Amino acid sequence: MNIAIDVRTINKPRSGVGYYVTNLIKNLQDIDTKNHYCLISNNGEYENTFKAHPNFESHKTIISNENHFIGDLWENITLPLFLRKKGVDVFHGPAFMIPLLNGKIGAVVTIHDIVSFRMPSTIPKKYALYMQLLIRTVAKRANMVITVSEFNKRELMDCLNVPESKIKVVHHGVSPMFKPDNDAAKRELLKAKFGVRKNYMLFVSNLEPRKNLVRLMEAFDQARAKLNGEYQLVICGKKGWLYKEILKTYEKLRGQDDIIITNYVNEDDLLGLYQNADMFVFPTLYEGFGLPVLEAMASGAPVITSNVSSLPEIAGDAAELINPLNVEEISNAMLKLAASSDTRMEMRKKGFAQAAKFSWGETARRTLEVYNSIS
Repeated sequence: MNIAIDVRTINKPRSGVGYYVTNLIKNLQDIDTKNHYCLISNNGEYENTFKAHPNFESHKTIISNENHFIGDLWENITLPLFLRKKGVDVFHGPAFMIPLLNGKIGAVVTIHDIVSFRMPSTIPKKYALYMQLLIRTVAKRANMVITVSEFNKRELMDCLNVPESKIKVVHHGVSPMFKPDNDAAKRELLKAKFGVRKNYMLFVSNLEPRKNLVRLMEAFDQARAKLNGEYQLVICGKKGWLYKEILKTYEKLRGQDDIIITNYVNEDDLLGLYQNADMFVFPTLYEGFGLPVLEAMASGAPVITSNVSSLPEIAGDAAELINPLNVEEISNAMLKLAASSDTRMEMRKKGFAQAAKFSWGETARRTLEVYNSIS
């Protein structure tokens, strides 16, 4: 079977979808020596990211996945011609998009969430309308839809009337790099790099309204007096969209640098921040999956997260679940974990067990089953 996959999201700085694509390909290389893969990339990131492999080849394009006008024309006119010329049997669009194809080429699309339908006010209006049109179109056009949680499967069925028979749930995995590390010298260097002077609570994701950062900072501010100045809040992520209110709240509540925004960090620093956090607080409003929750658990951080969308499914009984709209509830959860080392230790144990249920090897295996089902 000849399989083509669009891997342009692996470009740096890498998003959550970029990490998904990177780990999917690396694990497909480990388990599949039979099929031939053509990976469509740009900026030389294929060679920088993946090892050479006899049945994996790269096709470079200068068209970025971020260019939604030129990119859409390329995807629906040039790309189908290329796929037919290469004799492709199955095309996988792992980032919401697939081209117009004739019936001879099977199409698989991964739909990670439907934020544009459920929470359109949290993203720019034009982009919300664009994503609504795109997702409706690809959900109808694809032979199979991969989605990343049972929650998101129900969303696709309820909101877009996608038949259940057409949807395959394939969870994300957790990279083996996420594990505890008790190197004290490394910890002090990392803390100094980001201006961390105390124990800290960690949040990881882009700065955008859906991530609920205003309430997170308000909850920390509410807890601050009872924490006796022993904690900082570290927000690790780059600016997304509609972030002005977040930065306004940050300037108002940061105090004596008790709240730190790091901007984008590299993988090594991200791992270190997870490993040394006293707790991970992720009160997001809506997630198709919520990978940072599992990465934090695997790294040894006790987790507080939301009781909405996919998060109870992903976190299981290993996290403190809170109502993300209730600032006092978020604040009380922070105080509960800060007050009890025994509670934090018990949550760490549960977190390790929960994170171990999710592997990228299993993600690759189940994705390959989808390819085989339509070839």
